[in-house]
Amino acid sequence: MLPAIRRRQKIINGVLIILVLSLTMSWSSSNPERIEFIEDLFAQALHPLQVGVNAVADFFVSSHGFMVDVRNVFIENRELKEQLSQYAGIEYELLEVRHANRRLRELLDFAEDAPFETTPAQVIGRNPSTWFSTVTIDKGSNDGIELDMPVVTHRGLVGKVISVSPTFSKVQLIISPDSGISAIVQRTRDNGVLLGLTSPAGYTQLTRLPADSNISEGDVIISSPLTGIYPKGLVIGRVVEVYDDLVTLERSALIRPEVDFERLEEVLIIVNYD
Repeated sequence: MLPAIRRRQKIINGVLIILVLSLTMSWSSSNPERIEFIEDLFAQALHPLQVGVNAVADFFVSSHGFMVDVRNVFIENRELKEQLSQYAGIEYELLEVRHANRRLRELLDFAEDAPFETTPAQVIGRNPSTWFSTVTIDKGSNDGIELDMPVVTHRGLVGKVISVSPTFSKVQLIISPDSGISAIVQRTRDNGVLLGLTSPAGYTQLTRLPADSNISEGDVIISSPLTGIYPKGLVIGRVVEVYDDLVTLERSALIRPEVDFERLEEVLIIVNYD
């Protein structure tokens, strides 16, 4: 019902507009002043509409410019983020290089002052199941590496070479449960046997000490030449606990190694010593 009424209303309005325009044209055609009057009348009537149209046009033009600016800002922001990411990556690489240079400088200083000949090597592999037992290094028989050669860092004794290939070797760590070496309490000169432990991991145990040994917490443990593998005097670690074996009547000590085996990256292989 309502749509039909609205259609009839639109038709009537259209007819009225045509009649008004026809009368206006006939009334004004014979008089130029009337034409100007009609033009002014229409101009005044259409002015608000023209202003509205211009405002809408300006809005769309300015909106388009705004969208272009937003898009440019987005692109610039993305490019800046990419540049910052690249700079951050470079910064991390430089930091890693500085750390590596510091470690290598410490090794070099140690090697220059050491009374034995060494070859530097990089740790290139660790087996998760034997994390505290062995490491793989990037030097082998092609580099003059042989079985039982001692391995050290500037901090102390690491272990010995237990297998050799042309381009890499495997090193048994002193903290390995399979390791056993002669050691000396630096202060008291007591001799003992240093064994790797399964618990606590990363520590060693100095056994076979005399029952009356004066060993105490904080004492430094060094390597002994009795086994014929290690040169005398290499730092092994420090005593953190002393206890007595009631069965064997021997004194033992828990030793914390000086070498940080969790962060072992570069080592020196002792290829010759007197």
